[in-house]
Amino acid sequence: MESFLNPIKIKTQNIKVLVTGATGYIGGRLIPRLLANNIKVRVLVRDRDKIKNKSWINNVEIFEGDLTKLETLKDLCDGIEQAFYLIHSMTSSEEYIELDRLAVKNFVKKAKGLKHVVYLGGISPEEKNISDHLQSRIEVGEILRQSLPTTEFCAGPIIGSGSASFEMLRHLSEKLPIMVAPKWINNSVRPISVRDVLKYLVLSIDKKPCVKMDIGTDSMTFKDLMLQYCKFRGLKRYIFPIPVLAPSLAARWIGLVTPIPNTLAMPIVKSVINNITGDISKAHRFFPEIRTLNFSDSIKSALDKTKKEFIETSWNKEKITFKYKLLQHRGRFEEIRISKTIASTNSLYKSFISLGGANGWKAWNFLWVIRKLIDRMLGGKSIGEPDRDNLSEGSLFDCFIVEKIEKNKKLLLRMNLKTPGEAWLKFEAIEDTDCSYLVVSAIFEPKGIWGYLYWYSILPLHKFIFRDLTIAIKNEAEANMVV
Repeated sequence: MESFLNPIKIKTQNIKVLVTGATGYIGGRLIPRLLANNIKVRVLVRDRDKIKNKSWINNVEIFEGDLTKLETLKDLCDGIEQAFYLIHSMTSSEEYIELDRLAVKNFVKKAKGLKHVVYLGGISPEEKNISDHLQSRIEVGEILRQSLPTTEFCAGPIIGSGSASFEMLRHLSEKLPIMVAPKWINNSVRPISVRDVLKYLVLSIDKKPCVKMDIGTDSMTFKDLMLQYCKFRGLKRYIFPIPVLAPSLAARWIGLVTPIPNTLAMPIVKSVINNITGDISKAHRFFPEIRTLNFSDSIKSALDKTKKEFIETSWNKEKITFKYKLLQHRGRFEEIRISKTIASTNSLYKSFISLGGANGWKAWNFLWVIRKLIDRMLGGKSIGEPDRDNLSEGSLFDCFIVEKIEKNKKLLLRMNLKTPGEAWLKFEAIEDTDCSYLVVSAIFEPKGIWGYLYWYSILPLHKFIFRDLTIAIKNEAEANMVV
């Protein structure tokens, strides 16, 4: 994804724009890129609590309203020059078509006088028999273009960290060595990296309304998307198309195998029943400065972004609402334990950096010894005694490598043993008014079906090992209080 060290640059400055769909996947990523270009942003949300944890919340103007309720939209576009319309229902409800139609018509009533509206829709399929969801997106675009100066970008599957299309693709590819798939898996689609979608949206501010254009990279079949992902991850997969799998059955199957709910899986499945490749020549003509990522680079960008977000993410006291939680998020398992303590963060930090090496692991150390012996027999990598006074990113730490370290706050270790995936151990010391919190997280990103089997096989042991390790760190920190 676009780095803020090298942001998307535009010429237009100091105008105010409206962003609808601010809580959505694209809207939430667009807003910081607009702010980075000194664009003033007003966001339309139904409930401001939905964006209270966004990093940009204090830098935008918040307008609470509902596009399906005209009476809540008074003065919505006052002082606004351009707007981004990023709203579209992704549910299986019978009412979504009417709601989409009502929302866009209400928006049009309030947006008269805007110089430019930018809408993100979907590529129209070649066939006439298309899904209701695609038809609704097409209709919304038509209403906007007929009523307001509009640029409509039409995209296929968006490939990015956390996008529904990418997460569905990833989970199916990782979990199923052999796949029986519907025949329309051989239909062509035109994927696009979320990075490139955001480029088109931001750069459109500098352009005049361009009516309608398809955007994306090279077209390929959905089957090829899966096989390219598998090739990138080093997974061997076999896919057998059959002519009988109905969209509703496919959506239910996706709901079982992936974290994508049936209500969201259904519109995604229905959108690939048709060939959706479009014609991207107009996009090249109007936006020659954009060179879209190919699909392989889009995968790399998405996975790199996921890993970077994970490494940089830290807990804070506002998030602490539980003692134990097992999460599965973006292809990664996280087993989290939180313990309240009278020890200072300094004491907690000194306790957890003293783990490993000659000191052992304070809890169930014999299991750690056995695990390292097994790794050596399998030809595993080096194991090193931690240099605790000079730890930095890349340092050996027993059977781990230091991936992130913040003194008196955080230690993130990446396992240096053979596993069917990547494993991390994270320790965090969080200061509160009259206490501290110790957060211990065991994290695993499985690679293929063996990775999932490995995780579930060791999970019962984890419950004892990391429970006792958390207690041992806390007790030692309290016994050796450092202020």
